Amino acid sequence: MAQVNFRIDDETKREAEALFAGMGLTMTSAIMVFIKQSINDNAIPFKISAKNVAYHEKLEQAFRDYENGKKNYHYHDLIEVDDDVDATTPKAKARSRRGTQRRRRAVA
Repeated sequence: MAQVNFRIDDETKREAEALFAGMGLTMTSAIMVFIKQSINDNAIPFKISAKNVAYHEKLEQAFRDYENGKKNYHYHDLIEVDDDVDATTPKAKARSRRGTQRRRRAVA
């Protein structure tokens, strides 16, 4: 039987172990599930998107800017608006109003 070793930061390991323990899995069994599913699908069993990576990089830069005291920083610059959303339901209309109110407060 082969052995695979890899490094992971302590906090991520603790979080993963707690998550997997809640599912009745060990770290080893959870990694085996991932590997077996990857083999069965002949792919990574979840979506990896450059859009997600770009968004997270932009978000991290925004936090760095904020922490460094960059002037004229507005958090609404990070809000992505989906123009295709059906805003005809009462719940969607309320969400839309709340988003508009938050954006107005951020700019003010």
